Amino acid sequence: MKSAPGPPTRPRRRLRTRLLVAMVSIAFGVLVLAAVGAGAIARSTASSAAVASLQKEAPSVANEIDVLGRQFRRTRASTNSEALCRVIAGVLRISGTSVVEVTANGTVEEGVAPLLGSTCANTGNVQLSRNLQPSDLDVDLLLVGQQSSGVVNGTAFVAEPLPLVGTITPVVVLTQSVETQPLGRAGPYLLLTGAIALIVAGLVSAYLARRLTKPIAAMRDTAQRIAAGDLSARVAATDGPDDELQSLARSLDAMAAELETARGHERAFLLSVSHDLRTPLTSIRGYADAIRDGLVDDPAERNRAGSIIAAEARRLERLVADLLDLARLDAHQFSLNPQHVDARDVVYDAVAGFVPSARDWGLRLEVVRGDPTPADVDPERLAQITANLVENALKYAQSAVRVGVDRRDGQVEVRVDDDGPGIPAADRDRVFERLYTTRGAPGRKVGTGIGLAIVHELAGAMGGDATVEPLEPGGTRFTVTIPA
Repeated sequence: MKSAPGPPTRPRRRLRTRLLVAMVSIAFGVLVLAAVGAGAIARSTASSAAVASLQKEAPSVANEIDVLGRQFRRTRASTNSEALCRVIAGVLRISGTSVVEVTANGTVEEGVAPLLGSTCANTGNVQLSRNLQPSDLDVDLLLVGQQSSGVVNGTAFVAEPLPLVGTITPVVVLTQSVETQPLGRAGPYLLLTGAIALIVAGLVSAYLARRLTKPIAAMRDTAQRIAAGDLSARVAATDGPDDELQSLARSLDAMAAELETARGHERAFLLSVSHDLRTPLTSIRGYADAIRDGLVDDPAERNRAGSIIAAEARRLERLVADLLDLARLDAHQFSLNPQHVDARDVVYDAVAGFVPSARDWGLRLEVVRGDPTPADVDPERLAQITANLVENALKYAQSAVRVGVDRRDGQVEVRVDDDGPGIPAADRDRVFERLYTTRGAPGRKVGTGIGLAIVHELAGAMGGDATVEPLEPGGTRFTVTIPA
C-alpha cells in the first residue's frame, strides 16, 4: 500500500530558518569578537609602541636638558636670563616635555626652578599633560635614578630622572598621546567591511541551509513513506558533492531496496507454501470424502486411499516441521547440543534412510567410504543437513547420488553430488533461498522445497558455510563445512 507524499514543506522551512538564523548569528558573533579582539590588540600594541618609543628617546632628551640646565645655571647673572627662562619653558611645553622636581621626602612639584636655577622661579611652571598627575609617577624609582613609565588616560609617559641639584631630583617627563578608539580612523571602514562580510555570510548561510535541509527533508519524506508501507520510495538523487548526506541517502535507498526485495521473497514464499499446503490437503480431502461417501468399496482401493492420505499427512507434517525450524532459526531460538561423535557414522545413518526410495526411483545412492571423522558437533543437526542435501539431490539426479564426508583443516566437510541437469551460473547465488527453484528439468516429489534454506541457516548457525558448484561433465555438488 502506497501512501501520499510527506507533509507540507512548513517544517522544512522552519528548519531552514533555524539553520539560517544560527549560521548568521555565528557569523555576527565571530565578527564582533574579531573586532573587539582586533581593537584590544591594536590599542595594546599602540600603547606598547608609544612607551617603547619614549623610553628610547628619553635618555638623549634628558641629557640635552641637563646640559642646558647646567649652562644656564652658570650664566644666571645675565640680564636676559628671565626672558631666556621663558623661551626654554615654552620650548618644553611645545615639545610635550615637562619638568618636575622630586624632593627627598617624595613630594612631586611641577616647575623648572630646580633645573634652571632660582632666576627662573617666577617664569611659570611647565605643567604635566592634563591626563597625567604627579601621583602617576613612581617616586621610588625616580629617587634611585630609574625610569618610570606607563599609560594613563590615553597618554603614554616616560619620566627620566636627572642628576641631583642640591637635595632636589629634577625629572624630565616625555608624553605622547595614544589612540583611545579601538579601531582608530579605520573604524568606519572596518564596520563597512564587517557589514559586507555579514551580508555575504547570510547569503552563504542561506545556500548552505537550503542545501542541507533539502536532502534531509527528502530523506525524511522517504522514511515516512517506507514506514507507511511504500517500499518503492527512494530519495531523489541530487547533483551535489559526494558527502555524508549523499552517503546517507544511498544507505536509505539501499535499505528500502533490501526491504522491497525481502517483501517480494516473503510473498513468493507465502505463495509457494500455500501451494505446497493446498496440494496434499486437496488429496487428503478428496480421498477422505470418497471413503466417507462409500465410493471406495474395494479393500485394495481403500488401502491405497489410506496410504495416500498417510503419505500426504506425513508430507504436511514434514512441511510444518521445516517451517517451524526456519522460524526458530530466524528467531535464534533453536538449540545446539554438541557431542563428540564420528561424523562419518552420523552421515551414513542419515543417508541409509533414503536408500529404499532411491532404489524405487532407479537411482544409485552411494556413500564414499572414508576414514573415521571424529568431531564435536550436534549429531541431530548434522543428520538434518545431510538429509536435506540428499533429498535435494534425489529430486534432480538422473542416475546416481554420491555422498562423502571428510575432516579437513579442523572442519567437517560433507559433500553431496548428483548427475542432474545442473544449476545455471546466474542462479547459484539464490539456490539457498526459500522455495526458490532454478533447475529447468522437473524434479521428483521429494522434500518440501525449503530444505536447502534450512541447510544454509543451520550451517551458518553452527559456524560453517554451505556452497554449491557445478560438476563436469554435468551435475551439481553441494558442500557444507562445519567446525569440528
